[in-house]
Amino acid sequence: MDIYRYPLLCWQLTKQVICGRLVGTEYELVSHQLNKLQAHLAEHLQREYIQYASLPDPLPDARLKKVTVNIRPAYREESGVFPVSHALLIPVTAVYGTTQEGYSECYLPLLDQHFFFYKQEQLRALIEYFARDYFNHQTPESLHRYLMLGEPWLEEVTVRIKARELNRAERLQELIELETLPQVADRFPRKTKGSGIAPETAWERSELVTTLVDKLIKERASVILIGEQGIGKTMILLEAARKILMQTKERDEGPNYFWRTTPQRMIAGARYLGEWQESCELLMDELHRSEDILWINDFVHLLTVGGEGPEDSIAAFMLPNLRQGRLQIVSELTRQEWERVRQRLPSFAAHCHVVTIPHLSKKQIFKIMRLFANYIQKQLLITIEEPALNLAYRLLDRYLRYQAFPGKIIQFLTHCVNDVLTQDNKLIDKEKVLTQFVQKTGLPTFLLRDELILDTTALRDYFAKRIIGQAQAIQHVSEIIMVFKAGLNDPSKPIATLLFSGPTGVGKTACARALADYFFGQGQTLNPLIRLDMSEFQHPVQIDRLLGQFEKPGKLIREVRERPFSVVLLDEIEKAHPIFFDVLLNVMDEGILVDNNGRVTDFRNVILIMTSNLGARHRESISFLKQTDTDIDSIVRRFFRPEFYNRIDKVVNFHALDATTIAHITRKELAALNEREGFQERSLTLAFTPKLVEHLARQGFDPEYGARPLQRTIERLVVAKLAEYLLQHPQIKGIQLLVDWGEEGIKLESNSSTH
Repeated sequence: MDIYRYPLLCWQLTKQVICGRLVGTEYELVSHQLNKLQAHLAEHLQREYIQYASLPDPLPDARLKKVTVNIRPAYREESGVFPVSHALLIPVTAVYGTTQEGYSECYLPLLDQHFFFYKQEQLRALIEYFARDYFNHQTPESLHRYLMLGEPWLEEVTVRIKARELNRAERLQELIELETLPQVADRFPRKTKGSGIAPETAWERSELVTTLVDKLIKERASVILIGEQGIGKTMILLEAARKILMQTKERDEGPNYFWRTTPQRMIAGARYLGEWQESCELLMDELHRSEDILWINDFVHLLTVGGEGPEDSIAAFMLPNLRQGRLQIVSELTRQEWERVRQRLPSFAAHCHVVTIPHLSKKQIFKIMRLFANYIQKQLLITIEEPALNLAYRLLDRYLRYQAFPGKIIQFLTHCVNDVLTQDNKLIDKEKVLTQFVQKTGLPTFLLRDELILDTTALRDYFAKRIIGQAQAIQHVSEIIMVFKAGLNDPSKPIATLLFSGPTGVGKTACARALADYFFGQGQTLNPLIRLDMSEFQHPVQIDRLLGQFEKPGKLIREVRERPFSVVLLDEIEKAHPIFFDVLLNVMDEGILVDNNGRVTDFRNVILIMTSNLGARHRESISFLKQTDTDIDSIVRRFFRPEFYNRIDKVVNFHALDATTIAHITRKELAALNEREGFQERSLTLAFTPKLVEHLARQGFDPEYGARPLQRTIERLVVAKLAEYLLQHPQIKGIQLLVDWGEEGIKLESNSSTH
């Protein structure tokens, strides 16, 4: 009998639940008792050894080391790196020891990192290095989950392998030795259970699984599953992989597996001409000898990776083996992606059998939801109430149309379960579902709950405080929200498509920002306003920057995929090249955008706003008469092609600001100074005289640029003076400062003599 000892990192998940991570593996289990957790892991490893003839490398003398790492989180964007104002002290748990070969090895289990080291005194520095490298690629929000874990400790799992089990495993291992496949692909079914909460089961898809298994085993065909995102393609493949393994593992030739990879991974590391072809040749040879099946993710890029076009890509290189039956592949695509494959390399597509995944009925979806709820109740003792399931279905069916059932409901409920686990709760009710949905979409609760009545007066008041002097715009944006609340918006298009027309500095961008905050700003951590300056896209070749090229998505697609619930603001749309108007036609008409690789980006939960100065630019051409809305509409209509103009829901005209409006904006901007950190920390309040407001309104307003220069004027004349005053009087606090304008400039008076 052989004995293997493995370190087990444990921490208290809740008062009753212990979580254990088998160091050096992906195995992670949750249990109420430590001895049961250890027993389950040992039993699982024994079964895996019998089936796969291998075990993870043991670490018999494992020890625990805890290091605190100082991290300053930062947001990373194309324009640069933006660190937050505070640092985090994150505890990092390391497990280290000596391998059977005599090497010193260290694991960071919660970070999925490990390394070898030579000297004990190097260990701490290496732990800090690998931890910082990992954390620096995380968002500030994701870092906080590492602070929520309990104090870890180290246990041990002992695995005993009997002689007869050892001999059987060795015989299976001798059948075939694979070298290339394990380096570039992952074997399925996995040795470990899936890391997620949801089970990897193709509920209600047994007939499709049987059809797929027959095509793969009996017909030895290559199969492409076609269906929408979330419809269950991956689960069907995983279920088929398990069934094929069960059917073939007793054969003399050995069991058959799926090997999952991507085109990029298949040629990773190739440094010189011909190297990736050699690697692919070895990979296909091993697949042919083992009769295993290649599962390709990101299938479309099989036709773009490896060369300059489909004719010299990986797909073209693999085609002879596919034609001769030496290679068998499976993959999962949407209908649009499959059409791109057929257009680019029809000879490759001709050798693949297509299996279309139909939509489930509502009855089947609810059956899957209840199966998931029962599974969660049994595994985690968490109850998902029936009304919560009904509400989740209704919200996802109405608002998340860019994904299909059952994937989106399982994913959403899994997020709910995760939240409940962190809160040490055991119930998911309607309120929990509603809270989770608000966090996901940013939609306010009163828009989601039919029993809540929309206060139209409060709605208009909200926008009136944010958008000054533009009554028409306030009316139109209020109508958008009322139509959405009533459920009368067209579900096959963006929520609204608007053109804001008018001179610069009159509130067009402010209106878009106010609408984004009101509509989508309740739960999202990201800014719900996506703003693109269309003057940057004046040449046709710049379309790649907007839509993307090859596997890299462009700016518009990337932003909308990251924030599907948002306001998309296309500033100065008239400056863009006309080819971009053609791109937007499908977005405005059908609410989707398909890129060159067939990937669909959904705009049906987006408010699309375009701004233009067209009416303002033609002001001089209409003599001395006052410009009317009809004049502006006529100018806009003449500029855009009829098929583009007809897809705009409403042209909203913003008019030049009068003196009263400018004074109102000035008072609003001045009042906002009270919210700045320097005044808040000193408990200072600011008051402003009418004389100051009048002077700033006169100095900060420009007929050509509107109110936009006003903020710069306030910064220059008021904020700079206040900063100088506070620096000269550092002890001042808890008073009111009166800001006035005199012959020599800004004057400051206080109601206290504490300075």
